[in-house]
Amino acid sequence: MEAVAAIPETAIHLVIEPTRKAFFPLLQAKEAEIESVERKTFQYGPTDRHQLDVYYPPEGSKPISGTVPIVFFEYGGGFVNGDRVLAPPYDLVYRNVGAFFAKQGFILVIADYRLVPSVKFPQPPEDIPPEAVSSGSIKGDTSQIFVHGHSAGSNHTATMVLYPGLLPTDVLDRVRGLVLTGGAYQFSPSLRLDAVDRYYGTGPEAAEKAPRVLLENASDELLARLPEVFMLMSEREPEAIAQGNEIFHRILSKRLGKDVKLSVMKGHNHVSPHLALMTGQGDAWGYEVAGWIREQFASK
Repeated sequence: MEAVAAIPETAIHLVIEPTRKAFFPLLQAKEAEIESVERKTFQYGPTDRHQLDVYYPPEGSKPISGTVPIVFFEYGGGFVNGDRVLAPPYDLVYRNVGAFFAKQGFILVIADYRLVPSVKFPQPPEDIPPEAVSSGSIKGDTSQIFVHGHSAGSNHTATMVLYPGLLPTDVLDRVRGLVLTGGAYQFSPSLRLDAVDRYYGTGPEAAEKAPRVLLENASDELLARLPEVFMLMSEREPEAIAQGNEIFHRILSKRLGKDVKLSVMKGHNHVSPHLALMTGQGDAWGYEVAGWIREQFASK
């Protein structure tokens, strides 16, 4: 984490490569442990992007009760990039995420989803496959599903539950909790990239599709069915993302009539939290998330 702290910038495009290089040797040192966690790949839709990896908890990590929480992880990538396993030399990312949460006693699912320019709103959130638990290929407690998103993945996760009719009611009722990390919930000029315009469009209705506006416009009936939410943001997020998270948290807490849990990941920049998992450095947030999921799972 010292190398990450030494990176002076916060802009995503300036921190991504030095942050990956900082964690690369730490992940390599844990390669055997990461690889030891069982992983299987399944097709969940018609295209090459409709594939998911399932990470299974090692025998000693399974809960005493015998029921295993299912957690879906939706990675980020600015709407245009991302894979459930990154290309070499960084191909231990996101396998480290799967291994970390599997070792916490969870079934961790990492699904690819369609990317811009091949899709427009709201197709990527439609690809989040919690209904895949019904296929029988994923063994766990299908009555309680958790979805954890990061960056654009948090955008898609929030959209999944806030856009009316996007997620079937019977599936929404099985989503027990959302973990939203460093999400892009609104788009200031500094975040108004070409990919955003290609995804949302540029007409006057485009702004109404952002998660913050969906939250503001959500009906009381929809909010009553909303899962529990845990929000996290890095200490060194880009200013626009930090402000967007604070605003989204404030609106969500007000609309739900309670203080939604929000944690700041100390020492982290936008891209470092998930790279840290399984390295033994900067992973305190992961244990906090795992503890929260256990609490929600036990309170059913």
